Amino acid sequence: MTRYQRTDIIRGKEDQLFIFDSTKTEGEMIDLAVQHNCRIILKGGDKGRWYLKGRDMDHDIIMSKINNSIGNSRDGVYILYLEK
Repeated sequence: MTRYQRTDIIRGKEDQLFIFDSTKTEGEMIDLAVQHNCRIILKGGDKGRWYLKGRDMDHDIIMSKINNSIGNSRDGVYILYLEK
């Protein structure tokens, strides 16, 4: 698992999203990501909601999107990339 600060990928209708309340823990989100076969967990800011993204997406596509987005989001936003 790798954390990317100030990074968000797969915005809009590009991929199916699962949205969860901000009260979930990072550990709970990791479990949900595995359950839903999502490789990206997004925290939408310090008090923001959680999002699961990248369902069944290829590693190379995800890494390309991450590399093009690192540091482009506001403070507090980050993604966790779950490598298989």
